[in-house]
Amino acid sequence: MYKKILVAFDGSEASKHSLDHAVNFAEPFGAELLILSVVPRVMMPVFPDEGFGAAPITAAQDMGEYQDKMKEIYNKSLNEAKNDINDHFPDMKIEIKLLEGKPSSTIVNTAEEFDVDLIVIGSRGIGGITGWILGSTSRNVVESCTKPILVVK
Repeated sequence: MYKKILVAFDGSEASKHSLDHAVNFAEPFGAELLILSVVPRVMMPVFPDEGFGAAPITAAQDMGEYQDKMKEIYNKSLNEAKNDINDHFPDMKIEIKLLEGKPSSTIVNTAEEFDVDLIVIGSRGIGGITGWILGSTSRNVVESCTKPILVVK
């Protein structure tokens, strides 16, 4: 029934729990697991005038360094997750993917691109207050995707 399962993974406890569920779905079907991490792009408002609200050039450089650090952290979590699964399920085919962008649309686009049979996503990730203001990634994926989705609590 399931040949390819995408699991959204951000390193949070909820995403680790989702990954466990995805592995449990993949294993009996011999399905391939695609573990996707999406690093949200750091945005900084830039104002043309000096004064209140103006961001110095060094702030933009700091944001780039911050983005690079986030990619390193996500990549490390991805590789640890893959290695852990390989230790327990050595025959499972696993692909990891690290992308940048808006998590919900990137998850939906990747699911379409790789023609997955199921998306597994946690009901909460590391979004914090940003997730509360902008709406949860899982809700946005459910609302905009035509693929079957398992939202794990």
